[in-house]
Amino acid sequence: MIQTKKYQLTQKEYFLFLIRILLKKRWWLFAFILLISISILFRQNKDGSDTFIMVFGFIYPLIIIFQFWRFAYSKENEIIFKERKHEIFPDKIISRMGEISESTIPIKNFIKVFELKDLYILYISKGQTFFLPKRIFETLEDENWFRNEVFLKIKNK
Repeated sequence: MIQTKKYQLTQKEYFLFLIRILLKKRWWLFAFILLISISILFRQNKDGSDTFIMVFGFIYPLIIIFQFWRFAYSKENEIIFKERKHEIFPDKIISRMGEISESTIPIKNFIKVFELKDLYILYISKGQTFFLPKRIFETLEDENWFRNEVFLKIKNK
C-alpha cells in the first residue's frame, strides 16, 4: 500500500492534460486537415469549395481547442479541482477529497489506462477518469510500485 501526497489540479493543468490526450490520440487528423488546407492555400486556381475547405482546415483545430478550454474552465467541473489524496492498494484505490468525501474503487472496475510523460490516467468508464500526476508520489519507489502493481495489471487485462 502507498499513499500519495495531497494534490490539487489547476484548471490550466487540466486543460493541458486534455489537449495532450487529444493530440496523442488524434494528431493524424489535425495533421491531415492542416496539410490539405496548406496545399489548397498554395494552389493557383481556387474555387468557393477550396476556400471553404482551407478556412475550415485552419479554424477547426482552433474551435476544438476553444471547446476544451471552455470545458476545463467551466464552473461545472469545480469538483475536479478539489484537493485530494489517494491510498493505493493492489486491489483498490481509496480516494479522499478534502475532509468530507471518501470513495473506494476496486482495481477490477478500471477498464483502461493511459500514460503521458507526467500523468497516469485510469478510466472507470468513458466519461469517468482518475488523473494521477506523477508528482503526487512520495518517492520513485512508490511510483514504480503503482506502475507495476496497479497500472500495468489494468493495462494488461
